[in-house]
Amino acid sequence: MKKMLVVALFLGFIVCVVNAADAQNLLFNGNLDLTEANVIVDNAPPGPGPEDFFLPKPQGWVNEGTRAITGPYADEMSSEPWAGPAPTPVTTDGNANPPHPEGCGGPDCAVFFKPFSGNLNDGAATGHLYQDVPASPGKIYTLTGWAGGEANVLVAGAELAVEFLDGGGSVIGGSVTNVLATLLVPNGQPFNYKLYTASALAPAGTEQVRSRFSMIDGIPNPLGGGQALVVDDFTLTVVPEPSSIMLAGLSMIGLLGSRRKR
Repeated sequence: MKKMLVVALFLGFIVCVVNAADAQNLLFNGNLDLTEANVIVDNAPPGPGPEDFFLPKPQGWVNEGTRAITGPYADEMSSEPWAGPAPTPVTTDGNANPPHPEGCGGPDCAVFFKPFSGNLNDGAATGHLYQDVPASPGKIYTLTGWAGGEANVLVAGAELAVEFLDGGGSVIGGSVTNVLATLLVPNGQPFNYKLYTASALAPAGTEQVRSRFSMIDGIPNPLGGGQALVVDDFTLTVVPEPSSIMLAGLSMIGLLGSRRKR
């Protein structure tokens, strides 16, 4: 009877550890509702003018756009109020003190990648959206996020990734989920939205963990039609490495056993 009680306490301990980790999202603005406006200058003509416009992007996230021939550009993605309907969680942080009057235009924002912004003259379009937070070796980091796409999206790749960085900012490990494999499979949801996961154990030397979603080599579809690639509601959680949990549990059992002997 006492052994069964100890086992029950041990299992309860593990459940508590996992649940505590699940309750905390390590990302700032994981739901992508908070936005800021980037000014894009097309340089034609130089200086402020009609060629400049505001493009809302999610606060706390780094966005990098490049085209294969002409290089960096800024119109690879934007924050939009229509891009994150159910089944993604309905969140309304965009209502609270909008950070800029040129925000996404609604309380529940999501990110709209633009594969069609690639072209023959500039080259295929690639966009990365990521956020780095402090991390420790020997812990398991799990990233979840929603992604979807309209039927005529043309991209060479779409990835959800959790990556570990050392003190110099170099990637030293991680896990990449190939979202494109099922992205456009119809499921009856708006944009065929689905929940994806990437999880990995942080190796020695880890100082930061990067949560990343990438659109790779997007081009316009000559057939036209809907070509939006959309993402929303990212969550990054952490739990100790399994052997650490087991060691802590065994220590607890040992402590209970020593008290029983006394």
